[in-house]
Amino acid sequence: MTDMPELVGGALCLDFVNTVDPRHAANRFDYLSEYRALVAWARHAGAIEAAAAPGLLRRAARQPAAAREVLRRSIRLREVLYRIFASAMARRPPPRDAFDRLNHELGWAIAAARLTRSRAGFVLQWGDHRSRLDQVLLPVIRSAVDLLIDGPLDRVRECPGPGNCGWLFIDLSKNGSRRWCDMRTCGNRAKAHRHYTRIRGRA
Repeated sequence: MTDMPELVGGALCLDFVNTVDPRHAANRFDYLSEYRALVAWARHAGAIEAAAAPGLLRRAARQPAAAREVLRRSIRLREVLYRIFASAMARRPPPRDAFDRLNHELGWAIAAARLTRSRAGFVLQWGDHRSRLDQVLLPVIRSAVDLLIDGPLDRVRECPGPGNCGWLFIDLSKNGSRRWCDMRTCGNRAKAHRHYTRIRGRA
């Protein structure tokens, strides 16, 4: 299994969008190449508990067509979320088809929710979906809705890193000046590129 992507988005839904690298490259690498990889990412990102993964993989083995359909939905949702957040960054309304698709996914997620009571009070629980192949999408959808409603939507940024990075992240820096998804990767690559350009300019 290929190493999982760094979790630099600051929100689960953005880390989900960042499962292609670089986003805008023609030969980008897709971390969600199969259903097994989707489950691995969900474990990695904390979208599901580790104990849930074996059951999901066994069910996927019994229902390969259903697993492929969940993977297709997942990739479609990922691209829908990118388009919606890219529009928000540009201060434009979301594309109608993308917004409709998110609402479609939200519909079944809400239908699966239930109100429960704990010692701390009432809690909205998004159902017990241990046997559903698409349970990995529930936390992603909820994260996207939370970010769109509660923000900080105005702090969502897209990394301009070398190689057409395009990863999304929430800029929580005090003055809103964070530029890179991760200074250790894109930031250092940009520094190296600027240094190389200066050296060539002196030659």
